Amino acid sequence: MDEHRLRYLYAALAVLFGLPSLVGGGAAAMLLLLMGLGQFGHGTLASVTLMPLWGLAGMAGCLAWLWLSAGYLMHGRAGLRVRPVWWWMLLAGGLAALPPLGLAAWWSVKVHAEGFGLLLLGPSMLVPAGMLLWLRPRT
Repeated sequence: MDEHRLRYLYAALAVLFGLPSLVGGGAAAMLLLLMGLGQFGHGTLASVTLMPLWGLAGMAGCLAWLWLSAGYLMHGRAGLRVRPVWWWMLLAGGLAALPPLGLAAWWSVKVHAEGFGLLLLGPSMLVPAGMLLWLRPRT
């Protein structure tokens, strides 16, 4: 497949899978961050430390995906080549936000049977992020 068709395919994947996760997952990550910071001095040690850290990890993953996607869509594989390695590390760090999402989905399915809507909060972003990793040049 040539470069232009790959860009069109990636743009379609980004719109169908990435943008809903960016909006929903970014909002959930911000909510986790603010809830954790709001409990400072009142909550338990786990809620004061883990919630903001998971929120930051989710926001870092969303920001890295957005930056790497813009680089690829604007400049192709060369745009991915010039991005520093720490953007890729932030993208991988966004995976740390998946455990609370999985726990919330499990709890929601078991208790309320409404957990399938939580799949839009992050896991669908794995599809375009995986394509970025596949497209990343091996230089």
